[in-house]
Amino acid sequence: MPLHLKIITPLRTAVEADALSVVITASDGQIEVLPGHTSLITSVGDGELSYRSAQGKEVSLFVGGGFLQVENDNALLVTDTVLAADEMDPSSINAAIEQARNRLRNESSILSREEQTRLEAGIAQQLAMLEYRLKKRRH
Repeated sequence: MPLHLKIITPLRTAVEADALSVVITASDGQIEVLPGHTSLITSVGDGELSYRSAQGKEVSLFVGGGFLQVENDNALLVTDTVLAADEMDPSSINAAIEQARNRLRNESSILSREEQTRLEAGIAQQLAMLEYRLKKRRH
């Protein structure tokens, strides 16, 4: 019996599929979730989520962090970003990175620590997206 994978964002259900396995970077390293996996809740970092569908197709997506819950052969990932490599535009990503870096450089004295942290996290996520896209383009 396969594992039911559901990935949701604040705006939509991005994926709902039966999977033979799911591999994701959790807070304490990369994990693979198989049918019959023990129950868990863990935070997830920016990076790749891959799964093998019940039909045997390999699927790879970029996820922007979040939380994964596994219980009774159901895996639910709540995240803010889910993208396939071909949905990413490197020039837009680079522009967003440059804009955030300029804001940090030019406005750091007037930004709150929270705003600075948010900008830094955004830069880190954009860099992770570029790394993921580059890795997928090589294959």
